[in-house]
Amino acid sequence: MKFPSAATFLETDQLAAFGAGRLGYYRAFEREEALKHFPDAQGVKTAEKLWALFGADGTLLLLTENRTSIFFKAMEEELKTVTLH
Repeated sequence: MKFPSAATFLETDQLAAFGAGRLGYYRAFEREEALKHFPDAQGVKTAEKLWALFGADGTLLLLTENRTSIFFKAMEEELKTVTLH
């Protein structure tokens, strides 16, 4: 895989496609923030911290209370994971 240099300008759609099917990123959400972004998550139990796994294009793949589940889902999808701060 060829990575773009820092001097390369990527269009939004090119950036979204970069790593598609190969990379995923994950991050933690406080419960209130997660419910704001993902209203369908009301059924998730009462954990104060939720974990989300996204495809490289930003597609939500998993929202869970269990951080370990993120890595199992990534392995299932054959994704390399990176964290988002």
